[in-house]
Amino acid sequence: MALSFADVGENKALEMIVNKTAAENLVLKLYSNNITPAEGDTAATYTEATFAGYAAKTLTGATWNAAASGSIAYSAAQTFTRTSTGAAENIYGYYVIQTTSTVLIYSERDGSAPFAVTNNGDAVTLTPTITAS
Repeated sequence: MALSFADVGENKALEMIVNKTAAENLVLKLYSNNITPAEGDTAATYTEATFAGYAAKTLTGATWNAAASGSIAYSAAQTFTRTSTGAAENIYGYYVIQTTSTVLIYSERDGSAPFAVTNNGDAVTLTPTITAS
């Protein structure tokens, strides 16, 4: 599925382009509710994952690769690994918020969702990428 920029995220991105609003680092989170991202979403739309070992990941600005051909990607894949076996938690995708304002910037549902994170060592790995079209 395609990346979905929330309306509030689009507005923040435009404000940053013209230096109206200071840029912030982003935070990458997995979500566990069965929804398809939509433009009207906010951070509260998503239920953050809670499996053992899960922690949101800060994506620092300097660590993004230089934009080329209308695309920019984070420099390294981000892995969320379960640290003990327990009740299954279904993961449907991820969402990205700003560190300080906590405004939802964008989200994406995995095309093969849901996938259960159940056993010690189960992992979800993704490389955040934004492509303009």
